[in-house]
Amino acid sequence: MKLEEILALPTIEERITYLKKGRKTEMPDKERLYKDWDANQHEIKTDKDKYPDIKITTQMEQTVFDENTGRNYTIPERTKNVEPNRIVIPLEQDIVNIHTAFTVGTEPSMECNPEEREKGLFSALKLVLAKNKIKYQNKRIVRSWLSEQECAEYWYAAKDEGFWRRILAKIGIKMNVQPQYKLKSVLWSPFRGDKLYPFFDENGDMVAFSREYKRKTIKDVEITCFMVITAQKVYNWELSTETTEWTERSFEHKFNKLPVLYCYRSEALCDKIHTIRVRLEKLISSYADCIDYHFFPILKLFGNLDPDSTQMSGDVRNRIVQLTGQGANAEYLTWNQASETVKLELESLTEKAYSMTNTPRVMPENLKGLGTSFSGVSFRYMFMGAHLAVENHAEEIGEFMQRRVNFLVSAIASINTEFSKPAETIDIEVKIQPYMIDSQKDKIDTAVAAIDGGVWTRREGIIFAGNADMIEENLKEIEEDMAKEQKTTKIGFSTNKE
Repeated sequence: MKLEEILALPTIEERITYLKKGRKTEMPDKERLYKDWDANQHEIKTDKDKYPDIKITTQMEQTVFDENTGRNYTIPERTKNVEPNRIVIPLEQDIVNIHTAFTVGTEPSMECNPEEREKGLFSALKLVLAKNKIKYQNKRIVRSWLSEQECAEYWYAAKDEGFWRRILAKIGIKMNVQPQYKLKSVLWSPFRGDKLYPFFDENGDMVAFSREYKRKTIKDVEITCFMVITAQKVYNWELSTETTEWTERSFEHKFNKLPVLYCYRSEALCDKIHTIRVRLEKLISSYADCIDYHFFPILKLFGNLDPDSTQMSGDVRNRIVQLTGQGANAEYLTWNQASETVKLELESLTEKAYSMTNTPRVMPENLKGLGTSFSGVSFRYMFMGAHLAVENHAEEIGEFMQRRVNFLVSAIASINTEFSKPAETIDIEVKIQPYMIDSQKDKIDTAVAAIDGGVWTRREGIIFAGNADMIEENLKEIEEDMAKEQKTTKIGFSTNKE
């Protein structure tokens, strides 16, 4: 069923039903995913049937003779339940956070060679991204995508008369009539209470996007909200628990493109290591219980204790216990089971969890093999697995970032007509840059060698060395310094000649 036909249905209930059916992918299991993400909801801590309390005997059963009655009676055994060690390991959070840092810890680059009339639009785009704190939004998006399987970014226009005044002042453009709206964004995802329903046409293009969520009024009345965004309008349908009828409110967003960006993955990043994490928590918790009950030594005495020949006073190094009788002996009860097997399994499973997800473990002991002098090359070898994972993430995240830039170029032109013509011709390519600890000396040496060898231009060398933000100013200053040096050299030659 086409989108136009769905929106033309007589009742809102019918429209919502068909819009939900338009989702082609499986809905993420929010409850299961959040239990994996939140360490306090791991089964080692919540499942008392699978991990019951420990039953401890506080008093053994005894038979006692009662002199008053002349009979024996039994004192029953006394027990109590003790909470065992329930050690949780936030393994999923650690792995996802490391992948997030490697994917967008370094902001994605925007490669563009703008013409003179396009420079203002390109500068405005960068300022819009900066004002919306996109470098932090990128981390929230990647983290949600890896742990929740899907997320969406919604852009809207909010009234702010001073926003474009500040933007245009920075990029040096004067206008008689200034735009009154600024661009803002919000993130939607399952953990934030959203159910997402992308709607694709027969060509596989997303032509609408729906979001279902719940909110409460001041009077604590719960309202079910269903929001539908198309290429032209935004529909808000609401159903209160106090009524049985939907209310509708709609408006035109006035963008030329659908103002929603969506990314999805078929499974969470850490689904494949779920059983490993469960085993690790069980193993380390059980091991902690064993330590609690076997840490302090128990002295075993075989034979009869002779009180006359026992010296229990004086220095602890001179204490003597004398036992009599056949087979008399004294020894400590030791735990003969080797703990090395537990340690080996813990290390093996932990290493397996990180290796299966191509996640580096940046620990001092893991850096020993790099030698005493770290370099950018050695770090690249160490983080090669993480960079390969980032390349895989870039298939979806890179496309997401590219769609965002394409939309914002169009949205800026919609709000500010000054940029309408440049928006039709400007070409911006977004590239994911994996995070790397670089050696500045290595980069400078490489840039100098490439420039001197004629492989790179001076501009390319400056960009590689990490000074791309002020490249024109840097080039101008370098040329001025070189001109001064040449002039000084010529004066020195002429003076020596005379």
